Amino acid sequence: MKHTLVDTLKYVFIIYCIIMLGLLFNRTPATMGYSYAEVLELNLNLVPFKTIMLYINILLNPANLYLLEVAVVNLVGNLIVFIPLGLFLPLFWKRCHSFAWTMFYAVMTIVTVEVLQLFTLRGSCDIDDLILNVIGVSIGYVCFHVGKHAHRKHQVKMFHN
Repeated sequence: MKHTLVDTLKYVFIIYCIIMLGLLFNRTPATMGYSYAEVLELNLNLVPFKTIMLYINILLNPANLYLLEVAVVNLVGNLIVFIPLGLFLPLFWKRCHSFAWTMFYAVMTIVTVEVLQLFTLRGSCDIDDLILNVIGVSIGYVCFHVGKHAHRKHQVKMFHN
């Protein structure tokens, strides 16, 4: 049985999904003596750019190395880990060749993850995570189309030689 590049990338996508599940849900719930409702409230941010601005302020005024690391990991990490989703969605689903459909599926996925993290106490539900994740998906989507265009250009060039 011959494997194609697309077959290999499907396996890579499955591994990416497994790694993402581990990253997103591998936290021990910490209730610290609070009620479930209080923990939910503490782990919910619906104010856009509140967390992003907090992390940017930490980057601009790095008084604490631990907080600096947390800020970098959260800002950069929330972007980077969703870039592959922006690549894989249009690669495997023709409908996602459209930016609108890619964003629809990505936002639905991210919102589902954020809500599950909140209610399972495996993380927070933060609108800023959604914003950063969507930017990451958008970067991946642009990379997919740049790569697709470069691949076509290369094929045309080879055809004319």
